Amino acid sequence: MFPKNSPKSAPAKSPVLDPAIGAVVQYDDDGQLMLAVVTGTKKDKLTLINIRGREIELAKGRLYFLPAKDLSAASTLTARVEALTKLADEIEREASKLDVPEVWSFLHEEIRPYTVSEICQAYFGGDDCARHAGLRVAIIRERIHFKRDKDSLEPRPLAVVEELRRAEDAKARKKALRDSALEFLSARRSDPSREIPVDLRDAIYLLEEVAASVGHTDPARQKEAREFTHLCAEHVGVPESLPLEKRAFDVLQKAHIFNEHTNLSFIRHEIPVGHGVKALAEAGRISLPEKLEDFPAEERAFRRDLTRVPTFTIDDASTRDMDDALSLEQTRDGWELGIHITDVSFAIKPGTALDESARRRATSLYCADQTVNMLPESVSEGQLSLLAGVIRPTLSVLVTLTPAFEIVSSVVTTAFIKVARRYSYDEVDEALEDGDATLLLLHDIAAACEERRIRKGAIRVHKRDAVPFFENGSIRLLEIDEDAPSRMLVSEMMVLANMLMAEFAAKNGLPVMYRGQERPIEETAPATTDTPEGPAKDFSARTKLKKSSVSFEPQYHAGLALDAYIQATSPIRRFIDLCHQRQFVEYLKSGKPWMSREEFEPLAAELDLSLQAANLASRETKRYWLLRYLEQRGRGKPIECTVVRTDLKSPLVELDEVYFTTLVRLQNKVKLGDRLTLKVTAVDPHTDYLRLG
Repeated sequence: MFPKNSPKSAPAKSPVLDPAIGAVVQYDDDGQLMLAVVTGTKKDKLTLINIRGREIELAKGRLYFLPAKDLSAASTLTARVEALTKLADEIEREASKLDVPEVWSFLHEEIRPYTVSEICQAYFGGDDCARHAGLRVAIIRERIHFKRDKDSLEPRPLAVVEELRRAEDAKARKKALRDSALEFLSARRSDPSREIPVDLRDAIYLLEEVAASVGHTDPARQKEAREFTHLCAEHVGVPESLPLEKRAFDVLQKAHIFNEHTNLSFIRHEIPVGHGVKALAEAGRISLPEKLEDFPAEERAFRRDLTRVPTFTIDDASTRDMDDALSLEQTRDGWELGIHITDVSFAIKPGTALDESARRRATSLYCADQTVNMLPESVSEGQLSLLAGVIRPTLSVLVTLTPAFEIVSSVVTTAFIKVARRYSYDEVDEALEDGDATLLLLHDIAAACEERRIRKGAIRVHKRDAVPFFENGSIRLLEIDEDAPSRMLVSEMMVLANMLMAEFAAKNGLPVMYRGQERPIEETAPATTDTPEGPAKDFSARTKLKKSSVSFEPQYHAGLALDAYIQATSPIRRFIDLCHQRQFVEYLKSGKPWMSREEFEPLAAELDLSLQAANLASRETKRYWLLRYLEQRGRGKPIECTVVRTDLKSPLVELDEVYFTTLVRLQNKVKLGDRLTLKVTAVDPHTDYLRLG
């Protein structure tokens, strides 16, 4: 219980102590309260012996005089230090047992500065030296309940105390988490299978952000990231001489969280990789019937049965998520072409965990070392993939053609199909050379469609491409020829389907995201007709193209020479395609779209941002692996390239094999189209650095 006297009664006044030999004082020494005894005066300063036995001189204003304690009898240095040490022990005992919040609760109703003597008189009923100093030490050390102002202490208001307490609690939790993180990093080095605890994921992600050079608009998080990286690097023995990003990377690599090929672009652009537990559970429950009669009766009534129509897919040999198929049947007046898109909307319902997971990703990403599917593999490569020999629901575009391959009419409909055969691009190219009748007809139809677009102004730009992949522990390159007959065939079929669905949407008022492109940049100077055919001319043509744009109104697409165009043929791989598919399927069922324009607009804006991030990550990742290929290929080995731009400070060249551009410093002048033989003199994939000479 407190004594009856309170701070509101007349408090005893602090004794006024003139500096005198033997007076005991406290002073601040680098944040700590140091105990000392006055031994003399020197000009405007006092001479002291502190508890460490050192003689120092300090101004009187820096000293706090403790009451009723005289050590003048201690005349030797040893005696003074012993006396101060004994007093310090007493002060520490008093400080350790003092309940500062209780003292505060006794005083805080009257917010004003109190001398320590006032508080001692009110709380203890007396003001002896050890209690006085102990109370002062405890309150200053605690820092929450009282504000220190020179020699007085002022109780803080309740709201401020609560705020400071929360801050201290947060600081304590942060320190505990940091200690746990350091312990985990040490343990993980010897046991790579150890899972990252849930409460440490944010701390580990902070290191990942530093390694990936993620910039923060929040200075506090930026500072925390730097401090935590230095702490972890010191803990696991990463040299201080390394750049901060490299230190963070090495810490994570030592803990087997990163490996030498970890994709920093995914971290930099916040690309989600794994699917959540709920999404995976929902995916695991999706199981499409094997027989047509086992589908719900309303679906059988709603969809056309095209399971007897010979249908086939054409994809890369490595592709597992097939979302489009083709068919061609002869009719009495010509041909019926079928372009069939797997109906993802049949199984993935809006608002589910699986739908939300796909929405966050917005698209699938295909990298040399991993594939990040928009939908889990059991769905994208299993239940909804157009696998040979199984029945699948589709959104199909059926096109009626004349014998001369002119379009008579088209129908957008829902259907069931059963793929009869899977082709790779190489197999189609071989079959075309061997004279396969159906594939030759499809190729002729595709060529006729392309020719019509070119006559209307479509732009054909040749682009060489190389896709990196792993094989037997090495990085290999798959050269893609976009002009190959098989790829042209599939490309034109998808352009045709997207055009016809865009026209259907425009005619029926369905809110969809139309893609457009302004006409190419006009030449402002005489054309460089002397630029030779090849990479230089192709690069020049590409640079004149405008970026595509999106709108809820049909717009002209100059590159394709189409008045309306959407993306709707890859619902397994792109979420906007799935949204479009839902619009069509719901309209065909009920006569109304799945979403109004007002509902669709914010979703489309969100997806556009996600797609921009995904595209950046995809380009950066591909370039990283192409640089890895050059690194693997070996420094000093010749590589051919073509000069594609000369109006910059250094010439821009396109490298053979990897087909990307880079600036080079050359001694001699070059012109567009020149072929050069250079050597890789330095390469660092993580920093996107390449030097040729």
